[in-house]
Amino acid sequence: MQSYRQALTVTIVIYNETRRNNLKMRNMRSQSIDKIEKAVENILPTSGAFIDELDYSVIEQRKADWLKLSELAHSIVLVFDCCTKKFVFVSDNIPQSYGIDSKRLFINGHEPVLEIMHPGDIHYGLLVRKKIYSLLSSFSAEEKMKHKMVHEMRVKNVRGEYIRIIEQEQAIELDKSGNIWLMLSVIDVDASHESEITKSHLYNFETGEQIFIDLSDTLEEPLTNRELNVLQLMKQGLLSKEITNSLNISINTINTHRQNILLKLKANNSIEAVNIAQRLGLLNNSTQKHIFSETD
Repeated sequence: MQSYRQALTVTIVIYNETRRNNLKMRNMRSQSIDKIEKAVENILPTSGAFIDELDYSVIEQRKADWLKLSELAHSIVLVFDCCTKKFVFVSDNIPQSYGIDSKRLFINGHEPVLEIMHPGDIHYGLLVRKKIYSLLSSFSAEEKMKHKMVHEMRVKNVRGEYIRIIEQEQAIELDKSGNIWLMLSVIDVDASHESEITKSHLYNFETGEQIFIDLSDTLEEPLTNRELNVLQLMKQGLLSKEITNSLNISINTINTHRQNILLKLKANNSIEAVNIAQRLGLLNNSTQKHIFSETD
């Protein structure tokens, strides 16, 4: 009987400790999400207009169009107010498998989306959106309305599986100073699965020009030209011996370059290094327009 009581006591202690740890983890995650949400708000386009200077009747007038867009395209449609930092329209067709209540977006902003985003996409998303929004803000009012932002990301469904989605985001209303006021987002499942890499870029829908963003200046130590050459060949699947023949340098030098590449990109292997480099814009195709960092 005594041994039973001892076992029961141990079980209760373990249960309480597990419960406390789970609660602690939830609190830590909640604090982390709050921190990321503030970072998102800080990089979003900002309208310096006062609320009474904006014609909010436009929103009511256009809601029918946004609803029709969501129904015809079977897309999730969101409209964000860059003045109040709130969603002013959320279509009611968010799949149940995402586990997101559309009402939460009105109340909690981007927080419900951040909760289901792949952790590996959040940091990159903040970096690239900050640069894209900054670039877009530098455009004239006319040019702002000609561009859209295309973001790829992974989100977790209620089964714990990550699925790829594409968000197309564009300015639909400017304030009197030409700053972005209303932003339209159209979100679809990415059925192509052409690559495991998620990236973002600007697209001029009048000329068809794609503008990829260079994030190489976010590295603590930039890659040398030779390391970039080696990385390009790694992307092609060449082994160290084949890279040696291609660049006419010793295999020891090649292995040193490979080790440096992994260290600088904080990658665990060659495949991961190539994926990270592509997301940072280090391996962009020369036929695409490339916005270089200030350190280039």
